[in-house]
Amino acid sequence: MNERRVVVTGAGVVSPFGAGKDVYWSNLKEGKSAASLITSFDVTDLPTKFFAKAPLTEIDLENLIEDRKSVKTMSRASKFAMIATQEAVKDSGIETDMIDPYRFGTSMGTSGIGLWDLEYSNRFLELVLNSVRSETEKEQAFSKVWHNMMQNLHPLTPLKALPNIPTAHLAIKYNARGNCQTISTACTSSSQAIGEAYRQIRNGYADVMIAGGSDSHTNPNGIVAFSMLGVLSKNNEEYKTAARPFDSRRDGFMIGEGAAVFLLEEYERSKKRGADIYAEVTGYASTNDAFRLTDEPPDAGGSIRAMELALECAKTNKSSVDYINAHGTGTKMNDKNETYAIKSVFGEDAYSIPVSSTKSMTGHLIAGAGCIEFAACLMAVKDQIIPPTINYEVPDDLCDLDYVPNFSRDAKVSIAQTNSFGFGGQNACLLIKKI
Repeated sequence: MNERRVVVTGAGVVSPFGAGKDVYWSNLKEGKSAASLITSFDVTDLPTKFFAKAPLTEIDLENLIEDRKSVKTMSRASKFAMIATQEAVKDSGIETDMIDPYRFGTSMGTSGIGLWDLEYSNRFLELVLNSVRSETEKEQAFSKVWHNMMQNLHPLTPLKALPNIPTAHLAIKYNARGNCQTISTACTSSSQAIGEAYRQIRNGYADVMIAGGSDSHTNPNGIVAFSMLGVLSKNNEEYKTAARPFDSRRDGFMIGEGAAVFLLEEYERSKKRGADIYAEVTGYASTNDAFRLTDEPPDAGGSIRAMELALECAKTNKSSVDYINAHGTGTKMNDKNETYAIKSVFGEDAYSIPVSSTKSMTGHLIAGAGCIEFAACLMAVKDQIIPPTINYEVPDDLCDLDYVPNFSRDAKVSIAQTNSFGFGGQNACLLIKKI
């Protein structure tokens, strides 16, 4: 099969620092933390009291969306996706109406939790409380709750929760009638979405793809759910420095929110129209640990194989990788296992490859993690700057690589790799190179 080259010609970001890829990248380079205390809902009885929330109200988001009519069926995550896509398309300079719509596709990673936006959570709880106050029988109380939901919520509200809705919004806006896919594989979702879009173009099924991801768990449901799983940092006293990937004091991650979306294009097509190219996507692989839903296997076999296969796909020598953007969550197990996996794949070369976790600044965007870290890799290749792992002060004997501590670094970055590892044993790895 004659494989085609795939390049990135546009990028858009909504991050915990705000809207826009430039805002995101400037904060990463400066080593800023997006951490803030939770004040939008009561966390008195919750173990974690901070997050990395985008400084954008729902009104702010709606004002940034070009098609205001579509807002009523958009969750916060959907709004992020649309805003990031608008930026990516404009950034690419592409005329979408000049693309064969059936060779123009969409591929997004999402979590399908949009129904639990803060506004909906509060409204739903209000309905529950009003329904049960005067009821004594559970059966009657539950019936009243469902009845009140039918009577008091907007009829299109359930659409916000469907995982494919952000992707569908993008396809409709840009008349992308080709392959439209939504991938929901926890923390690996958007990396796989980009990888599968790359394959669509490489294998000749599409010429242009909108690809990326979006997520928002900065709401009560998100904080409670991840607290129950025991993966959030509880270091509320030092919340600005609590996200500490690879540091021996790490005790979990910080929840973030946002989106990153990219315009992927067949190389010859982009060259013909004179597009500016960020980088070429050269490798992608995805595996599953088939071990446990939350724990990673001690041998890190799935992570290792994903990296090996991505390098094979890219036809890249291991010693040629200049930077690895780690999954680097800041949990004891993940950071130790990822370090072990990198050393297993790269051998002695692992000690000379800069590895950083930008989650130390943005928090963990769950389904949006892979795409926003892919954006960091693109910018690193474009500007020849490696973003840091901030809050790294006390080394861990089991995490002994070069984690680019606390300050960004000028460096030659021709080839960059990004790792994503998610609940359910999902693993994905992407490689890009400078053209």
